[in-house]
Amino acid sequence: MAKTFHSLQVERAWDTTPRARVAQLRVPENLQDVFAYRAGQYVMLRVIIDGVEQDHAFSLCSSPEAGQPLTIAVKRTDTSLVAAHIQSLLQPGSMLLVRPPTGAFTFELSSEQQRSFVLFAGGSGITPLLSIATSVLYAEPLSKVRLIFANVSAADTMFAHELRQLKEKYAERLQVSFALEDASDAALADIGEIRPGRLAAGDIVECAEQVRAIDGSAEYAICGPPGFIDLVSSSLSMIGVASEHIHIESFSSSPRQATTP
Repeated sequence: MAKTFHSLQVERAWDTTPRARVAQLRVPENLQDVFAYRAGQYVMLRVIIDGVEQDHAFSLCSSPEAGQPLTIAVKRTDTSLVAAHIQSLLQPGSMLLVRPPTGAFTFELSSEQQRSFVLFAGGSGITPLLSIATSVLYAEPLSKVRLIFANVSAADTMFAHELRQLKEKYAERLQVSFALEDASDAALADIGEIRPGRLAAGDIVECAEQVRAIDGSAEYAICGPPGFIDLVSSSLSMIGVASEHIHIESFSSSPRQATTP
C-alpha cells in the first residue's frame, strides 16, 4: 500500500518566490490514514513526460501537529525539467499522482520535552525544516528553535510569510538568522538577523557554541544542497557535536525514471 500512487487534487496553490510554488493537496476521507504524516517527511510525485514515467520526491512543508493539510513546495531550477513540469501542474483543481509520505528525517515530539533545535536550511532545503520548526513550536511549548537560513537574496527566500507568522506567534522561542549573498534588500529584517555573504564555518561554529552553552544535548537538523550539508555537518563534528544529534536530509532536484517495485 505504501508504494501505491494515489490521485490527489490540488486544493490551493500560490507562489512563495518568483521561482517556487506551494500547493495544498486535498486528501479524500478514505485516504486520511494512508496519507497521515510526520514533520520532516516527503512524498513522491509521478508524472509522464514524453511517454516516460518520472518520479520526483518533494518534502512536506506543512505541520501535522498544527493541523495543516498536506502541502508541498516545488522550486523551479535550471537543471530539472521534471520539477518545472510539476510546478506547471500546481493549479487549483489539478490532479497529481502522489505516493504516501515516508522518510526518517523526523523527531518524536512530546509536550513534556524541553530542548533546543538548531535548523540549518540551504535554499529550498527550508521545506522540511519549516515543517519541523512549526511542529516543535506547536507541540513542545517548552522547547526552542533556532533557524539559520542561507539564500542568494531576500527575494529568493522561500516561506518568508510563514516565517514571519511563526516569529510573531513564537517570538520568545524562535530565533531566525539569514545568510544572504545579496543582502542589499532588508525585507527580512523584521524576522531575524541578516548576515551578508555565504554561510561560513565560523558562523556555524559560533551558532552551535552559543546553543551548546545552554543545552549540551541540542538537536541539529540540516537540509540543502550537498556542499551546504557537508559544510554544516563537518563544522558541527569539528567542535564535537555527537553524530546522534546531527540529522541530515539530502535535498536533490534530480528525478528518476519510475521502476516497477
